[in-house]
Amino acid sequence: MKQIILMGDILFHSELHLKKVSWWVLKLFIPVVKDVVKDVNITFDIKNNDGKSFSREYFYKLGGIENVKPRYQEYDIKEFNDKQIDYLKQFFNKKTIVIGFELYKNFSDLLGSFGCTVIDFAFHPYKLFDDLTYGICTNDKEIYKQLLKYQIPQDKFYFYANYWSVFMQMHEMINDEDLENNSILFIGQTLIDKSVEKDGQFLNITHFEDKLKELSKKYSKIYYLPHPYLGRHRKLIYDFVKKCPYTELITNRSTYGLLASDKIKYVVGISTSVLYEAQYFNKEVEYLYKPLFNIDVPFEEHSYISVLDDYFNPKFWADILHPVCDVKDHVKDVNYFKNSYNKIRNVQDMYWGYAQLDPIKRIPNTFDGIKQFYMKYIAPLV
Repeated sequence: MKQIILMGDILFHSELHLKKVSWWVLKLFIPVVKDVVKDVNITFDIKNNDGKSFSREYFYKLGGIENVKPRYQEYDIKEFNDKQIDYLKQFFNKKTIVIGFELYKNFSDLLGSFGCTVIDFAFHPYKLFDDLTYGICTNDKEIYKQLLKYQIPQDKFYFYANYWSVFMQMHEMINDEDLENNSILFIGQTLIDKSVEKDGQFLNITHFEDKLKELSKKYSKIYYLPHPYLGRHRKLIYDFVKKCPYTELITNRSTYGLLASDKIKYVVGISTSVLYEAQYFNKEVEYLYKPLFNIDVPFEEHSYISVLDDYFNPKFWADILHPVCDVKDHVKDVNYFKNSYNKIRNVQDMYWGYAQLDPIKRIPNTFDGIKQFYMKYIAPLV
């Protein structure tokens, strides 16, 4: 009997942490998937044939690691020994369908080598739609073909970026009077982030001094926008930016307002998702390292297909699962969250830069804010 295991990266994070960062995403899909499959067990529990649960600590102990980090435990699958591989094979095989969240390539490839079918979800870097959306990747070519039926058209990305550009202009949110023409925007990131890890170190702007000097010859100014959660390393970054004659620190600015500015011609960063969004504001972009994952590219390139809210329709799951397991003959073709408008965002208040655009989030949660909201949105209708 086949089983569907819902899981995050069980090697990177502890089960306790995964419950906070991954399980809630996958739980949203359970009622819809149950509407579709037959004779398939759907579970979060990872157990072998003897009923024993997977132990992350025991897995790493087999590799000689005693003190495992509860989260962000870096690993290299090429360094796993035979005992570790054999242990994983007790839990994953060709009868296993993994519906995962942020498994990414290395772990997906490992599961695929055991015969597993993998369908991996990740938050999409484009945050400007009416709700969060996902990129979906699979190691099964037939599932990939089905996903292409639901791929978001490129025109829709441009349309929403244009809408928000008009919105910000009309609400005087661009605020670029003090910026120089023909400028660069450097988007900062947190200093400890999986997407900026390379060869055992976490990259930041200080590693790219030569690149910045090169860019300064073509552009009038490089504006550095720090990540709001830069934390205790703030002084390191700020001191570096301030000492460079061709860079300038800017804070308390709308990221999207800067992307909409005609004065910003080029947007650079290490791996930030803002670079993906910037292209739809017709900016030239450059990744100084690499994007976190490939989006809407051929199957062979480990592609995450852009899908917007169709995963809340049983028909979507019937289409993508029928190549690998039995599905019901008749399933509903109804999207329970069509135009979900912030329902996913609101689960964990995941607004990021979009909070600068959302009409509710932009209003301070104070008496004056409530009064402002009333006068602007309610009073005209009374």
